[in-house]
Amino acid sequence: MGNWYNRLIVCLLSLFVSANCMSQDIQYSQFYANVIYLNPAFAGNAHALRGMYHQRVQWPALDAKYITSHFSLDHYFSQANSGVGLMVYKDWQGANTLASTEVALQYAYELHLTTAHTFRAGLQTSYVTRAIDYSVLTFPDQYSANGYLGKNTNQPYSSGSVRYLDFTTGGIFYSDRYWLGLTYAHINRPEQSFYGEGSRLPYKLEYTAGYRIDLQKKHDLYKSDQGKDVYLTPTVHYKLQGKSDQLDLGLYMLYDHLIAGFWYRGIPILKRYRGTLQNNESIVALIGWRVQNLSLSYSYDATVSKLVRAGTAGSHEINITYLYDLTKKKRKVMKKIPCPHFYK
Repeated sequence: MGNWYNRLIVCLLSLFVSANCMSQDIQYSQFYANVIYLNPAFAGNAHALRGMYHQRVQWPALDAKYITSHFSLDHYFSQANSGVGLMVYKDWQGANTLASTEVALQYAYELHLTTAHTFRAGLQTSYVTRAIDYSVLTFPDQYSANGYLGKNTNQPYSSGSVRYLDFTTGGIFYSDRYWLGLTYAHINRPEQSFYGEGSRLPYKLEYTAGYRIDLQKKHDLYKSDQGKDVYLTPTVHYKLQGKSDQLDLGLYMLYDHLIAGFWYRGIPILKRYRGTLQNNESIVALIGWRVQNLSLSYSYDATVSKLVRAGTAGSHEINITYLYDLTKKKRKVMKKIPCPHFYK
C-alpha cells in the first residue's frame, strides 16, 4: 500500500500547489555569483561586458526535483554612467510537470555621491511564461486496492499555460569596503493562475549587506602573498516573500586564484514551528577557481532540516562567468562594488 499511497499524496499536493497556491521564487546559494538575478542594480557593475551561465539542481534524489538554467549578459557604458543587462532562465519543477521561462531586460544608473560612496539604482522588466502538463500526473481513480491501474483519458485537465509581465526595482549603496542593497520584486503582483484568478505572485523584498576585509596588506611580511588578492567577505542576505522568509549568513574567501565560501541558511533562533521545530534549511560550501577574466565555481547545499530523512542528495550549483573588455584601451579604473566578484 505504501508506494501507491505515497504517489497519490504527491499527486494531490502537486495539483493543489499548481492550481491554487502562490508560488515562491528561485533561491540561489551562489547569490553573489549570479548578481543581476539578485538585484537589477548590479547590471553593468563589472564595468565590462560580462557573460554568465548558472545551473542549479535541487534535491536530485527526489521525483519532485527542481532544475534551473540561467544565462545573462550585461555591460557598462561609462559615458552614460549606466549599465544594461539581459537575463534568460528556465526552471523545471516536479520532473518537468511545471515549467517557467523568463526573459528580462535591466537598466542601472551609477551615481557617484562622494569620492568614497556610490549609489546604484536599477529597473527590470520581465516577460514570463509558465506551463503545466497534467498528463504526467496520476489521479485517485487510477488506483485500486491492487495498486496503479494505468493511464486513462477521463480526466478533465489538459496542459495549460499563462503569460505575464513582471517588474522589479532595486538599489545598492556602497564604498570600497562595504555595501547595502535592497530589491523590491514583483511590484505589480502578476496573476499566475492557469484557470481564472486567485494566484497572484507575492511581492518579494531582499536585503543584502557585506564587508570586505583585505588581508593582503596585513600579510606583507609574507613575500609569497605580495601582489595577490587576499580577502575575506562576510555577507548577510535576508529575503521575504508572502508568508515565507529566509536568512543566509556566510563568509567568502579569495586567495589569488582560489575561491572558497561557507554559509548557513535558516532562522533557528527567531523562528520556530510547532514549538520545538527549528527553522534550519541547509549548510552550503563553495569552491572555485579564477584565471584572468574567467571564473568557475561549484557549491553544494547539505540539507539539515527534517527533509534530510527523505535522502534528497542536497542541491548543486555551478557558475561560469567571463568578462570581456570591448574597448581594449587603457581607461580610468572605475570604483567597483566590493562584494565578491570572482574575477581579476
